Amino acid sequence: MASMLVGSGLAVAGGPGGPTGFTLEPVPQGIYGGTEVAPCGWPTTVSLEGACTGTLVHPQVVIYAAHCGSDYGSIQFGENINGGVTRNVPVEFCKVFPGGQPGNGNDFAFCKLAEPQMDIPIVPPLMGCETGVLQPGAEVTIVGFGQADSGPYGIKREVTTTINSVTNEAFIGGGGKDSCQGDSGGPVFIKLPDASGVGSWRVFGITSYGGACGGGGYYSMMHNGMEWFESESGVDLTPCHDADGTWNPGPGCGMFPMDAGTGYGTWADGCGGGPLGGYESSCGEPFGAEPDDVPPVVQVTAPMDRAMLVSDPQTGQAPVEITALADDGDGWGIETVWLQINGADVANSEDFLAPFEWNATFPPGVYTLTARARDYAGNEAVSDPVVFGVDMEPPPPAPETTGGSGTDGAGDAGTAGGTEGGGTAGDGVASDGGGGCGCRAGAPGGPLAPLGLVAWAVVRRRRPKRRASP
Repeated sequence: MASMLVGSGLAVAGGPGGPTGFTLEPVPQGIYGGTEVAPCGWPTTVSLEGACTGTLVHPQVVIYAAHCGSDYGSIQFGENINGGVTRNVPVEFCKVFPGGQPGNGNDFAFCKLAEPQMDIPIVPPLMGCETGVLQPGAEVTIVGFGQADSGPYGIKREVTTTINSVTNEAFIGGGGKDSCQGDSGGPVFIKLPDASGVGSWRVFGITSYGGACGGGGYYSMMHNGMEWFESESGVDLTPCHDADGTWNPGPGCGMFPMDAGTGYGTWADGCGGGPLGGYESSCGEPFGAEPDDVPPVVQVTAPMDRAMLVSDPQTGQAPVEITALADDGDGWGIETVWLQINGADVANSEDFLAPFEWNATFPPGVYTLTARARDYAGNEAVSDPVVFGVDMEPPPPAPETTGGSGTDGAGDAGTAGGTEGGGTAGDGVASDGGGGCGCRAGAPGGPLAPLGLVAWAVVRRRRPKRRASP
């Protein structure tokens, strides 16, 4: 932030909620009156190619300021961008809020990362009834990589100060404690109180504009733009609330950092290891307060049942994209989905985030796919089988019998003559007479050894949530 515009040659008076006589700063804006952050301190504070600062609010989403623009190819993690970047993560895309700018409380933008950062402890956005803590005098912490009165640009610094006022944006700091050029888009954190006097952290502020560094500045507030952030990113950024602030805790509504500014662990393990809180109850009952004894529903959606695929003449194998859907209805949410081939779990196929997808290659043969899902209450379910062939016509579905479970006359799975329960002699696939998977691959060497199964990078869309109690 600064007292004049740089680069554009324009001077714009303070907008609604802005101070009289202040000018807006639509270019990159360090921390005044602060200190350098400890290694692994505030690990969700990131740099946008040295131009602006941002906040990782979800493993795949960084929120920052609209006036920083959207032309970024990567995001930098670490404490020093001057040759000390610890991670450089590519960006899938960035978006700026239409009409977003300093002075209107809508200085909103985000980048969606091409690679989710699953090992970094996330400080979630302040939402719903929690926003009641945004009162004059409340203590907050500003973090950024910008200019400072204590050293060079590009080092992550923090300063603790107080809120002065809150309208459609927050006016924070002053008296030498402030953000500055290069901090634009960066976070303001606040700690929630609880019964013990020590709560978990939330992030609410987006550094927007101000006057001379040290005199205080204005910050857009994340919760005001949450519906836009979530709809445009396609990602659930609020594990305890709906985008409108309604309390609706999901399985991710808890285990938040209690001491986010103190460095714990190393960047090799995502700066984890610090103290975490339990399931949150800041605005209502915590997740898991209602019992869940109903198993989830899971379905393999690709490939199609009874499909025949053709192998690549050069590799002798067929590439197969496998997808599954899993839903826990009114339950606690899906914890994990495993891929199964011919009735056995595939090693290292655990997928924790929807959409549930795997990429595999299969040699000629006939195969049966199922997916096994477990919810957060420990209930499990297995999908109906999907049978497909590679260079082989899969057998037709077994006719329904009055045997139900297939225990009467089920025959020996996959053995010659095992046809009484619906198995096909010599075709390498056997039915259990009731939809269960008792199958084996037609290819020699067992079903798993020749598959070359490789789990691909899973991209999270929306986290399943338990519905709010009426």
